[in-house]
Amino acid sequence: MGRTRLLALFVASFGGTAALAADWSALERYQQTVSRAEFETLLTEVYCPSGALTNYLTFTTDSVSVFSTAEKKNPPLFALRFSSAASSPVRRSPGESEFKRIALDPGHIGGAWARMEERFFEHGKDRPVQEAELNLMVARLLKTRLEAAGAQVFLTKENFEPVTDKRPEDFQAQSEQEVKASTRFDAFPPLEREAAFADAVRKRAELIFYRSSEIAARAKLLNEKIKPDLTICLHMNAVEWDECHNLVDDNRLVVFVHGNYLASELKDDDQKLRLFEKILERSHPTELAVAEALAAALANATKLPPVEYGPNSGSVHVDDNPYVFARNLAANRLVNGPVVFLEPYYQNNRLVYQRIQLGDYEGLRNVNGTPMKSIFREYADAVAEGLSKLIAR
Repeated sequence: MGRTRLLALFVASFGGTAALAADWSALERYQQTVSRAEFETLLTEVYCPSGALTNYLTFTTDSVSVFSTAEKKNPPLFALRFSSAASSPVRRSPGESEFKRIALDPGHIGGAWARMEERFFEHGKDRPVQEAELNLMVARLLKTRLEAAGAQVFLTKENFEPVTDKRPEDFQAQSEQEVKASTRFDAFPPLEREAAFADAVRKRAELIFYRSSEIAARAKLLNEKIKPDLTICLHMNAVEWDECHNLVDDNRLVVFVHGNYLASELKDDDQKLRLFEKILERSHPTELAVAEALAAALANATKLPPVEYGPNSGSVHVDDNPYVFARNLAANRLVNGPVVFLEPYYQNNRLVYQRIQLGDYEGLRNVNGTPMKSIFREYADAVAEGLSKLIAR
C-alpha cells in the first residue's frame, strides 16, 4: 500500500486531518457494562497493542481514568467504572451474527475529483483507471446479490459527486494556518518559499476535503440515517510505481478491522475518545468474524497471497489470520458498529490491469490463456459468498 504510506507522510507533515470535538459524556451510557479484564484484553490485543494509551490512563480496582496528557496533571477527560463481572471478549463464529441492514461504502469520489484524490492513472493509450469507478461497479453488483439473498442494502454514494457539501476552497484559511505552523519551508529562498507555500496550501485544502470532510460526511450518513448492522468499505489496492511507471507482477489481498492506534495518533483527544467508544460498543468480535469470512471467500476466489507489512506500517495482525489486520483507518474509526475494509487486487498489476481494461461482462473470457470472470463480478461474488450465511432472513 505505497500510496497510503505516501499520503500518511504528507498528513504527518502538517498534523492530522480535522476532527469533531470530543464529547466524553457520550460514554456515560457504558458505565459498568464492561469488566476490567475485557477492557484490558481488547486494549492490548486489538486497539493499542503498543501500550501507548496506558501513558494516559490511571487504573483503580474498579475504574480507569483517561487524561489528555501523559503528565496527568489536569482532571481526567473521563472515568469509566468497570462492571463486577469477570468477563472476557467472546469470540464469535460467523454464523452467530446475522445482518438485515448492510451498508456498502464504495471508496473515493472519482469523476472530476479522481486526479485530485490521486486515484487515477493512465498507461499508454489505454482507457484511464479510476479507483472510484471500479469500487462503484463492484458495489452495484454486490448490492444486487445481497438483496437477492434477503438483505436491505444501502450505498453511501451512487455517482461521482462528493457526499460532503464542502469543497477545497472552504479549507483555504485552515490550510494556510496549518502550513504556516510548519517549519518545512523556512530555509528556502524567499521566492521559492512563496511558491512552495502556495502549493502546500492547495494540497492541504484538497486533502482535508477528500480525506477528512468526505469521510466524515459518509460517517454521518451511516451513523445518523442508514444505521446499518454492518458496513463494508469496498476498495482496490495499488502498489508504488517504479520510475518508468511500469506495471508490476505483485498482487495481494488485505482485509482491515479497526484497531492499532499509534502513539502519534493518541496525542489527539478525539482519537482517544473513539478508541474508548470502539472498545465499549463491543463490535470487534463481530467485525473480526465477518473479516475472516470475507478474507476466506476472497482468497479462495482470487488466489491472492496476503499483504506483508513491516513493523512500522501502522498495521498489525489480528488473531492468526494472515489476511486480516487491525489498522486505525478513518472510515473504520468514525463509523459506528462493525466495519470491514476490503482491499483486494493491485490495480497496476499486469493481469489485474488487463482485466480492468476488459470492463464488466457476463460469463468467462480468455485472459492470458485462462478463462476468467469479470474482475468486478469475481469481487462481488466472493463478498456475497462470504456474507451468505450472515444475512438474516
